[in-house]
Amino acid sequence: MAILFNRIKSAPAEGMLLLTALVTLVYSLNFMFLSNCYVTGGEGCFTILSNDTTIADAAWGNGAPEFAFNGLLMFGVLISTLLILNEGAKGKWTVMLPVLAGFIVGVIVLWTMWEDNGSSEVPKFITPIITLVYGAAYYLLISEDEVNDGLSDFKIGIGVKDPVSIVGLLFVIATGLFYVFRQILDPESVIEAVTAGPLSDGLGAPSKTTVAFSGALLLTYVLWAIVLLMKGASGMWPIAHPPLFAFLAITIANYFAFVFGPVREFSDQNEMDALAGPMTMLVFLLVYLRLRSEGIEDDMTFQGEPMNSNGFDIMFTGMTILICALYFIENMV
Repeated sequence: MAILFNRIKSAPAEGMLLLTALVTLVYSLNFMFLSNCYVTGGEGCFTILSNDTTIADAAWGNGAPEFAFNGLLMFGVLISTLLILNEGAKGKWTVMLPVLAGFIVGVIVLWTMWEDNGSSEVPKFITPIITLVYGAAYYLLISEDEVNDGLSDFKIGIGVKDPVSIVGLLFVIATGLFYVFRQILDPESVIEAVTAGPLSDGLGAPSKTTVAFSGALLLTYVLWAIVLLMKGASGMWPIAHPPLFAFLAITIANYFAFVFGPVREFSDQNEMDALAGPMTMLVFLLVYLRLRSEGIEDDMTFQGEPMNSNGFDIMFTGMTILICALYFIENMV
């Protein structure tokens, strides 16, 4: 019997997905809007979560922009979890396996690269817990909810037909892999490109753990793009919507950060990194629109009811307005 979402048949799995959604909601909101306060231990400002540092700790005031980026990537994971809860789990292995892979790599990164710099160790322990919870939810969804529907038919190859979309997806995948490998295998190169700003604004250089965890989160997005490219467009809206909304949020966040500040002094590398998010959003949105003719929105639903392209256009516009409003309020307050 379902707890809240009647399109999930396994109540234990639903509970585990709800827990995953709650944790990713708290962390994504905290990092997206309150990362400056997070890295300064909440000193003189409000934060939902704090890294529990004081000015005497090495972690104090370091990496707020990178934590904000991680929060934006978590926002996409949150959207994907809510989508499964709202629309059902049948065939959603395309969504869940990439998320699970990102979580597992995130656990490895946290436990192998953790730095004893005075920061709270809560993320080091909450991440493996949520990984186990999400993995258990996936396992419980296999029988009644048919989460693996279509997995046995998956073949290596290129399933997308439109050549422009193929090039766009290859661009997204190549860009994503570059950042995944750079941030996980060589986080020092990212840190070296940072010109630190005032620690009181959270603009100190990030830690290796923070940078590498970004790579783990990005892995999920790369795998979503790979699955779309290989499986083909038909009915693949569930893995297209979360990255679209996440990179929309990244683009909006970049704009408000540059307008309201404070920002670090940018190197050429930082400029390239800042442009990568909006460029990915534009390319992926182009791919999505072109793949409508190949059926990417086939069987698309909202709360179990059929939804057409116009419905998604309204949703995308509404989400844009909502995210802009939240960033505007946060910066004005």
